[in-house]
Formats: sequence, C-alpha cells, structure tokens
Amino acid sequence: MGEIIDNKTLLNEIEEILDKFTLLNQYKKALDESSIVSKTNKNGVITYVNDNFCTVSGYSKEELIGKNHNIIRHQDMPIEVFKELWTTILDKKVFKAIIKNRKKDGQSYYVDTTVFPIFDDKDNIIEFMAIRYDITKIYEQEKIIQEQYLDELTNLPNRQKLLKDIKKSEFSKVAVININRFRDINNFYGFETGDKVLQKFADILKKLTPSNLILYKLSNDIFAILSNDKNSLDDLKYLCKNIIENIAQKPILVANNSFYINVAIGVACNCLDNSSNLLSKAEFAVRIARKKDISILFLDENIELYNKLQENRTLVEQLKSVLENNNLLLYGQKMINNFTGEEKYETLMRLKLNDNTILSPFKFLEEAKKSKLYLNMTRMLVKKACEYFKDKNIHFSINLTLEDLKDTYTMDFIYNTLLRTKTAEFIAFEIVESEGIENFEEVGNFIRKVKHLGCKVAIDDFGTGYSNFEYIIKLDVDYVKIDGSLIKNIHKDEHLYLTVKTIVDFAKALNIKTVAEFVHNKEVFDIVQELKIDYSQGYYLHEPEELK
Repeated sequence: MGEIIDNKTLLNEIEEILDKFTLLNQYKKALDESSIVSKTNKNGVITYVNDNFCTVSGYSKEELIGKNHNIIRHQDMPIEVFKELWTTILDKKVFKAIIKNRKKDGQSYYVDTTVFPIFDDKDNIIEFMAIRYDITKIYEQEKIIQEQYLDELTNLPNRQKLLKDIKKSEFSKVAVININRFRDINNFYGFETGDKVLQKFADILKKLTPSNLILYKLSNDIFAILSNDKNSLDDLKYLCKNIIENIAQKPILVANNSFYINVAIGVACNCLDNSSNLLSKAEFAVRIARKKDISILFLDENIELYNKLQENRTLVEQLKSVLENNNLLLYGQKMINNFTGEEKYETLMRLKLNDNTILSPFKFLEEAKKSKLYLNMTRMLVKKACEYFKDKNIHFSINLTLEDLKDTYTMDFIYNTLLRTKTAEFIAFEIVESEGIENFEEVGNFIRKVKHLGCKVAIDDFGTGYSNFEYIIKLDVDYVKIDGSLIKNIHKDEHLYLTVKTIVDFAKALNIKTVAEFVHNKEVFDIVQELKIDYSQGYYLHEPEELK
C-alpha cells in the first residue's frame, strides 16, 4: 500500500514537472518569437542564438556560435558603453541600453538590449544571456524627427526645437543674437562664403556657451541661447556680454578674407508675465536693439517698450475687426465761409471698436500704416463719403496722403467711385503737405485727372514743416488750409499773425482760397475774419459729428 502511495506521489511530481517544463517551453517559444536572444560564456563567446538573432543580423548560427559577441559590434558605438556593460554584469547586475549593431552586410540596426548573468546553485556566474528588441524603425523615425529639429548648416537645434524646449520650463530665458548687415557678406562674397562665416560664428558661440545653456540657430543670421535654470539670468547676461567682447577682438577668417562680425542681442525672460510668447519677446528686443544701434537690450529693463508693442498688436487686431465688420464711421466737421455763411464738410475717419469706443485717427493712423491697413481705410472712407453726399448738393472734402496717391488700386477706386456716385463737382481732395511733395509725379497727375472730372484740390496743414510756396504754384491747387498750429495762438503771437497774413496775401495773389483750421474761440475767429481768410473750421464753429 505504501509503494502505491509513493508511486502516485511520484507520478504527481513528474506530471507537475512536465507541466512546468511545458510552460517553460511556451515561455521560450514566446521569447524566441518576439525577441532576439543570445547566450555567451564568461569570455563573451557566443554559445547560443535564436532564429531572430540570425534573421536580424544576417549571420547563420554556424557563423555566430563560437565567435566573440563583438562580431556584431558597430564602429559608431563608444568603447565606454561596453566597458560599462562588462562592469555591470560581472558585478552580478542587469545592464540595459540602446545599442547600435552591425549586420553581416554592413548595415546598421538598433536594439533595446538587456544583458544579465546566469548563476549556478552556488550563485556563481556561469554564462550571460542577452535579450534584445529590434527598434530600428522606431529609432530611425525618431532620428528623422530629431533631424527636423536641426539646422542643416551648423547642426544646431533650430527654431522649432527652441519653441518646444521653452514649453518645458516656466523659468525660460532667451537671448536672440542677430548678425548685423550679414546680407552684405552674402551679396559681396557669395552665399558659400556666407555659410562658412556662419559655421565659424556658430563654432565660436559653441565654445562660449556653458553646459547649463543651450545654443540654437533660428534662421539665416539669427541664433538663440536658452536657459531653463531658475537662477541663471545672470549667467545669460554675462554670456551675452562675453559674446560681444569676444567677437570684437578678432575677425572670422574665410578664404583669405577677414570678417569683423557685429551683433545685436535681445534678451527676454518669462518673469515678465510668464506668458508663452517668450521667443517673440526676445525677437522684439533684438529688433529694438538694432533700431537703437545698441549691442544688447534686456527686455525686463525696458518693459515699457514691450507693453507698447502689446498695445499696438491689440490695436492692429481691432483695426482688422473694424474693416471686417464695416465699423469705420463717417464723421464730418463744417467749414464755414466767412463772407457768405456757406457750409461744407471735411469728412473725417473714426473707428468704432467692439466695446463701442470711438477712436480718432490720432490713436490709430500710425499703426494702420505700419500694418498695411491704411489704404483699405481710405477706400472705405471714400465710398462712405461719396454715398452719403451723392444726392445732397453739399460740398465736402476728403483727406489723402502721398501713400494714397502712389497706390494705383486706390486711385482707380477713387475715380470709379466719383463716376458712379456723380460727386466729382462737389468734392475737394485735401492733400496732406509733406517734405518733397513736389518730387512726386503722382501728385501732379492726380490733380490734373480729378480736376478734369470737376473736383477741387486743397493743400492741408500748410505753413509748418517744409512749406514751399513754389509747389503751390506748380500743383495748381484751389485751396490752402492754414495749419492749426499757426491759427490757434494767432491772437497772442504777432509773429504768427504776420506769418498767416503772408500766406493769405500769397494765396489771394494766385486766386487760391484759404481755410483757417483750429478756430477755437471768438478772438481767433475775429482775427481770421479781419485777415479775410475765406473759410473757418474749428470747435468754436462746429465739433465733428457722425454723418448718418
């Protein structure tokens, strides 16, 4: 009976061992199917490889077994990696790394590698096993992605990489370095020489940039340095000053030519407002540095400039919205004939913002011109003014600048609008006086063309700046509007009185009518009448109002 029990126990134990052996075989099969497996002895000689090892490496089992494992070593892999591998596994620990190997045909492949020692029952190392996963496709895709973040010429990370890195830290600081007048090098010496200068300049920056800061190349002649360290703003400022000093000391030599490099640097940090447009701030800082002809501008020390930029950007967006939503308003201010009481209007431009704020040109005209929106506004004003007055038998005027007169599309639009609305005989165009107005052929052509249609022409703001009596004669104008700066204090200043009288006498001699601007009280109005100026315009007589 005891023997029967022992046999049953033995059979159970054998069955359990067989189950474990079957399970181990299944593990081995799964491992062989999914992994690259090899074993070596303690000297690194291969004792076993699975089929995947052969498939990936291109070697047969016969070519591998008995050979040292360095048969698949790629020359690009540093010897230090393998020294670390042996130190780790001989210390009875597991080694993990991404390793670049070489196939039999010389091609390279990448494997995610784990190497670990195998022990006997006395905890002595008897061999080593390596399990690898082929990640070549993943690695090459990652490499392609990384290459997209590199500047091809200097092998430095590019603008996209900088933007990505900035997002990783709330303590980012950026210095943008712009080579001044680099275009001259390309123009005079050619792009090949220019590229070599950039490469050598990049090498200089690499040597100067400490390990806690990162150097980038953003575009042709613009580089950047990033700091993500909370306390490294001083380091960045010191580096910028060091760059200025170093590049000033000696030229860059290319093909027997010496190039003395001069740069402008703009520095910005997220401590300004912790916003995400850090690079834009630094680029703004370098633009201001170049404009002011200074070497370095730290935006945190010139924050009012940045705030002004932000305001201007907001204004430009508002201007775009005004145009899109047709929120340009037509205002008018009366010009009154001092002898007959006849009234006509100077049309004025106003903008209505989304919050119903009304802006005068003083607030937006400069930014409208910079952002190339001004001509659109001119055309919209012309259309609104001509539509408003076309059936009213009232004379009106519209202001034009030289920018308007030089734009062919705007001029064609004006002519076509005059013809369509039949308002030519009621309109006068006020041309804003400017230095060198007589040099613009467009002015004379415009005057001749609109006068042929029946329009009148006035010179606005006459009497200040570069006033030139000669071109008044040449341009054959109908009105001269005397600048408000001469009129508003004419009752207090005898010199202003004599200046205005000279202009009036000159205009009368040429049969040109005169208009006094800025008539703001009775004293001024009385003198304007005394001087026999033809028209008065100002708040004393009429404040600008919306023409609906």
